[in-house]
Amino acid sequence: MLEVAPTVYISPRMNSGVRVRTWNVLSNWHKSEPQGSIVMVWRDVSATGGIEIATLGTPPRELIDVDGLWLVRKSS
Repeated sequence: MLEVAPTVYISPRMNSGVRVRTWNVLSNWHKSEPQGSIVMVWRDVSATGGIEIATLGTPPRELIDVDGLWLVRKSS
């Protein structure tokens, strides 16, 4: 993975097995130290906009598909 900015990592060719394992590790870390937020974005041609998104953390946000466009709804 390439660190393109402090704490921002990309890997455009990460396979699904590595992505799932990475997300599991990040999720476990976040459960033990629930601070900040984690966002994972990956290519999925069958998903809205050709990408899939997973999030953890605060502030809570809900990703919604509106006419093929991802929008963020803040929880109140």
